[in-house]
Amino acid sequence: MKGTLNYIDSFIGNIFKRIENSSKLDTQSIAYFRVFMGIFMLSHYLPDWLWFGDAPQAFFSPHMFTATGLFDGFWDKNLYFLLDLSNIILFAMVTLGIKARLSFFLLFIVNFIGFSFEFSFGKIDHEVHLFLIVLLTLAFTNAGTKTALIKDKLIKSKTQQWALSLLCIYIAFGFFTAGLPKFIRWVDFDINHIGFLDWFFKGYYTYDRQLLLADSVFNTPYIVFEILDHIAPTIELLSFVFLLWSRRAWRIYLIILCFFHLGNMMLLNIEFALNITCYGLFIIAPFLSNFRRYLPKGKNAKYLLIGLVSILVLYQIADEIYYWDYTYEVGYFSHKFIVDSYISVGMWLVTIAIGLYSLFNNLYVLPEDSKLR
Repeated sequence: MKGTLNYIDSFIGNIFKRIENSSKLDTQSIAYFRVFMGIFMLSHYLPDWLWFGDAPQAFFSPHMFTATGLFDGFWDKNLYFLLDLSNIILFAMVTLGIKARLSFFLLFIVNFIGFSFEFSFGKIDHEVHLFLIVLLTLAFTNAGTKTALIKDKLIKSKTQQWALSLLCIYIAFGFFTAGLPKFIRWVDFDINHIGFLDWFFKGYYTYDRQLLLADSVFNTPYIVFEILDHIAPTIELLSFVFLLWSRRAWRIYLIILCFFHLGNMMLLNIEFALNITCYGLFIIAPFLSNFRRYLPKGKNAKYLLIGLVSILVLYQIADEIYYWDYTYEVGYFSHKFIVDSYISVGMWLVTIAIGLYSLFNNLYVLPEDSKLR
């Protein structure tokens, strides 16, 4: 009996060692990614919740497991302005490294509340959950102890590693659970029942998702999509295999996911650009550490970053004021979606290129004695 328990303990211990190895990052890389993430959000991807203040209360239909289930309706418009303004200021603080740990905690709370209201129209989307989780994860790292104006106190490297490991487990579990029902329904070797086309036709005719390469689907043999029906859920089910295999295999898996999202954007016009903030922690962060030597250093770098963040903050605040009483014209959101779609494609291509470059140049390899601090 004792031998069996020792074997189980050793087996579980080896699993967590493998996860730790796959998820390990040095603190400097995480700090550089913190800066990248802040600029990424402030430049284009900040959520906009101001318009909720003009939404009819009759549309308020929150899910029971969201924060808005505690309220009777949408808030006053001024409160949404404060919510948007908080997001802008906190992301600026994250980018500059001003109490980054506290800022990440507050960002998680602000965005959890904001997206809860966004999903209070009777439907919950799943493109933001990885973004929320990565905000919370970074709050438990030493991201704000380096390349920062007001540095955080160091926490134990073990705490940081646990946070990174749990994030990887969350990603793997999320794709495993997403892939399992698709695998059961889609892998049927029946060309008359194709899951991809079910998604495509609903989006194409119901939501006018007809951009980029969407029209090419009509000229593609259905057997191609039947093959995709088998490949996509199978790869999702293999998430834990890649995570446990090696740190290189895990990065390969994340790059494959980037290709998936690029394909979704090109064919289905479904945007998951916020997921770059999650995958990028493991794909982009090592590249930034390597690329850093080509960027300005010392005071020049600090002043350049402060200037860039100041411009982005002023732009975002001006945008909030401009749209306070804005009357949206017919076709505004369609045009905005077109612009967002092309930007999203560009961001996925850049992320994939960085991932492949880092992979072929072994930028993911850490020295054996590498410390998380």
